[in-house]
Amino acid sequence: MLSLTNVINISVSEAPVGLGAYNVNNVALFTDETPKGGFPTAGYIPYVSPAAVAKDFGSESDTYAMAVAFFSQNPNSLNGNGELIVAPMAGSALAIGDITGLAAKVFFVGVLANVYPANTGWKTLADAVQALGDKILILPSSTYSDVAGAFTDIKDALDTRTRCLYHGDADEKLAFAAAYAGAGFSVNYGASNSTLTMNLKQLATVATDDKITQAYRDACLAAGVDIYASVAGIPAVLSSGGNDYFDNVLNTIWFVSALKVAGFNALAQVASKVPQTEAGISLLKSAYRTVCQQAVNNAFVAPGSWTSPETFGVQADFFANISGFGFYIYSQPVNLQSVADRTARKAPVIQIAAKLAGAVHSSNVIVSLNA
Repeated sequence: MLSLTNVINISVSEAPVGLGAYNVNNVALFTDETPKGGFPTAGYIPYVSPAAVAKDFGSESDTYAMAVAFFSQNPNSLNGNGELIVAPMAGSALAIGDITGLAAKVFFVGVLANVYPANTGWKTLADAVQALGDKILILPSSTYSDVAGAFTDIKDALDTRTRCLYHGDADEKLAFAAAYAGAGFSVNYGASNSTLTMNLKQLATVATDDKITQAYRDACLAAGVDIYASVAGIPAVLSSGGNDYFDNVLNTIWFVSALKVAGFNALAQVASKVPQTEAGISLLKSAYRTVCQQAVNNAFVAPGSWTSPETFGVQADFFANISGFGFYIYSQPVNLQSVADRTARKAPVIQIAAKLAGAVHSSNVIVSLNA
């Protein structure tokens, strides 16, 4: 019997493998302590439980105490499939070289340390972290003068990727930082209504700062410094937009990284090519649209009114899409592209506008009574 391949010959090809999503819930903890047997050749150890940290560092270590605070939050980083990545510091305190060195080996966003530099070096460190673009430094202090000093300097420099925390008890400041990170870096961005604000969150394993007065609270929030206080007897994180909000910063890092991955995969996972035509650019915009829709689903973005004077594209479409979907994606027609860009095989610039869903932190109520 003759084979069918004499008549029909079929070749099967698989789509190229694309990039996986960057996990923005990974948090690096830099320590001056050494695990039993030392750090592996990779230069870091990922953990998903405090028990494993205790086994390596001992139950009396700062590293273990911070891991307990980190993993005791509900939800915590594990909810977003994150890990606590413990790595050594090159010197006696956290330095930007530690962060960039580890970033070359593994992806993470959050940055903690058991030893921070002196407050005279905080602004320089915050500037450097801001320039990295995809890292968030959690920086705690138990010295109140830092609020009007180094922390205000960081706020004035618009270093939003450094989150300043104040707790008047020196024995609680590292636990506050680790617990804050454990609760904050816990978002499952693939889930519905999953983005969160740190304001009014209760933190396990951390005592409230009983030294907080109304004046302290006002000064801290004006400087963009988050605190952990008792509000009518209820423990709560209090935050302000003095230096933007933690959730805005983290969610934006997720959004940008997701767009990068989506764009790369749209180009790389095509067996042939994405042509420099309107149909080809539509493939790219479709990939970005998927990310924008995910941002709507997880409540980072929502339909609303565009209040900025800056718009682009077709004005009627811009406002209709923002109010109807929460985002608008636009690119100039391919036939308007410059010869240089076309020769360089660039896509026309794709512009995305997205309306943030925001969060309610307080409420004013006016009551009218009538007899």
